[in-house]
Amino acid sequence: MLKQCCDALEQRNLTVAFIESASSGYLCSQFSIYKNSGADILLGGLISYDPSIKREILKVSPKLIEQYTAESQEVTEAMAKQGKLLFSHANFVVACTGLLKPGGSATIEKPEGTFYISIYYNYQIFNYDYSISGTPLDRLNILTEHVAENILTLLNAG
Repeated sequence: MLKQCCDALEQRNLTVAFIESASSGYLCSQFSIYKNSGADILLGGLISYDPSIKREILKVSPKLIEQYTAESQEVTEAMAKQGKLLFSHANFVVACTGLLKPGGSATIEKPEGTFYISIYYNYQIFNYDYSISGTPLDRLNILTEHVAENILTLLNAG
């Protein structure tokens, strides 16, 4: 799915940038490994693992983080919007937060393995959430496939 997504982006001369938290740069690295992807589709990324980066660099409201937690759909959406300001030439800005491993804001309702994705594309935000089981590496690989599938779905819809 990832290769198919990268090929589709390249064929359409479209670019992507990532604003990552839980995935710690993994999405950006995976999208960089295919033919020409570094030069043709991947603009770059920002890792905002600590909430201070979300507040200070991405300008996500501290009240939003306090109200919903740093690992929430609301904060992920704000990250995508701010990411579009940082990566204004990107056709897709993909933001990700979640609970890769124990800790963070995990609850019974939002357990470890919960991920939130917000994709800014064509002046719109598209939100997704996933519950992914397995080891942290398994989760990252599955998350990457979900993101690739989300981008392809958006490409094929428009």
